[in-house]
Amino acid sequence: MASSSKLSARGTRGFTLVELLIGATLSGVITLGVITSFLFLGRSMIRIANNGELQTKAAIASATVQRDVANIESVSSVSSTGMTLTVDNGSGPETVTYTYSDADDEITRASDSNTYTVLRNVTACTFTFTDSNANTTTVATSVKKIEFDATTAMGLADSGTYVTHQLVSPAMIVAGNSF
Repeated sequence: MASSSKLSARGTRGFTLVELLIGATLSGVITLGVITSFLFLGRSMIRIANNGELQTKAAIASATVQRDVANIESVSSVSSTGMTLTVDNGSGPETVTYTYSDADDEITRASDSNTYTVLRNVTACTFTFTDSNANTTTVATSVKKIEFDATTAMGLADSGTYVTHQLVSPAMIVAGNSF
């Protein structure tokens, strides 16, 4: 009888090797799932933040160009990568030049008083000018409407945080002119 009590006490003392292996495997799978979920959520939050930042900066760039076009006195030169305008800044006329540089990935605004970057991380940009007949033009004196499109990007593709934003400006009518 003494031996049967030893067996029953031994059988209830711990886990078998198979039970331990199953438990370790299950806890490993659960831990892997939790870590993967946290990484996915972290990348998603970074993409959302990057997208918000791109949208904000694009809206500021668009508003800057719109302000200048609203105060335009004349269009001096135009190209697919920029334009030069004479703008009434409130204290007299000022020459303002917008330029897209694909080498620097940015759109800059240069005026008589200062130069600054309007939009960074620009992967593509096109300025479009139309005349009173709604035809695309490259003649500065015939410009009646100005539009620009730009694509900006932020983040890293390898890390899953890369996002792009397409800025399509509203059609800006050159002040004092109508279709």
